[in-house]
Amino acid sequence: MVKTIQITREKDIENYLPSKALESTMDMALALMRPLLLAGKPGTGKTDFGHWYVTNANKMKAEKGEETEFNNVFQFNTKSTSVYNDLFYVYDAVSHFRDKAGDKDISEFITLTALGKAMVCAKGLKNIKEARLKKIATNSQLDLKEAKPKSLVIIDEIDKAPRDFPNDLLHEIEHLSFTIKETSPIITIELNDEEKKNVIILLTSNDEKNLPDAFLRRCLFHYIEFPEPIPLKKIILSKLLGRKLTIEENKKIDNSEELNGFEGLNDKIEIFYKIFHNNSIEKKAYTAECIQWINYLHGKKLLHLPLQDYQVTLSALLKKNEDFHEAVKMLKKMEADKLIAEKQV
Repeated sequence: MVKTIQITREKDIENYLPSKALESTMDMALALMRPLLLAGKPGTGKTDFGHWYVTNANKMKAEKGEETEFNNVFQFNTKSTSVYNDLFYVYDAVSHFRDKAGDKDISEFITLTALGKAMVCAKGLKNIKEARLKKIATNSQLDLKEAKPKSLVIIDEIDKAPRDFPNDLLHEIEHLSFTIKETSPIITIELNDEEKKNVIILLTSNDEKNLPDAFLRRCLFHYIEFPEPIPLKKIILSKLLGRKLTIEENKKIDNSEELNGFEGLNDKIEIFYKIFHNNSIEKKAYTAECIQWINYLHGKKLLHLPLQDYQVTLSALLKKNEDFHEAVKMLKKMEADKLIAEKQV
């Protein structure tokens, strides 16, 4: 029996399909030691690319019998209240204030965040002489004895932050140094040129507001375009099948043939693009919503049936009542035009 598939985070990343252009841009960012800024609409796989890249790099090393070099991805989710220091560490002033006994060192109330963790891993246990920093790393759930030196840091949705946030990062990203000012004496962490190679920075933007020119000049840039129908079908099928497509399956999709069990997919993809390109529909759905919609139709055995009988499922794609009614009106017109064409034949 066909069921709606639960796409796990692990499987989702494993079956990610980056474009050749994106992989090439990432290679260039590594060679030039520059941050990579990935822009694109929500749901186009910007954040997933970072997780895929690290997973894939470790997997290729393991297949060759070599030791993996990457830590897990360290991700920072930008907020409207974020300041640049939040990327390195947070100080829990409230808990420190409540420490009535006053017998705990301030380092116990400091936790490293994404970029701070990556820099400590890049430096390595043998190069860290400061005992308080080792304590802070332990508080941050970092096992420096087991940690790999190389890390990828995702600074997600940077366009959510206040406008000064990107510019405030310029010095820190370029020099990879920061200080923990709450400690006495102050703890300073600074990477040398060799250690800097182990910190890879990927930033994402939903392209909702312009970023400062000075910041953009320091980054390599790649825009993830919304895929054309054939690549979108391959993305959807690899997600729902939970594996990479075979050579034969790729050929079928390239020839607009449908895979067994997915009859009707071409028709639903056509409807999706009609909705996507309808200028009267304000809130567009993107890759993630399309995958969810097709997954539901496939699981309920509706994929091969005319959508007119199941218009309620469009709620997976449309987020406004006006958009929903516009899509229904469009589908009715499509059906009417189809009937007219059939009568003329």
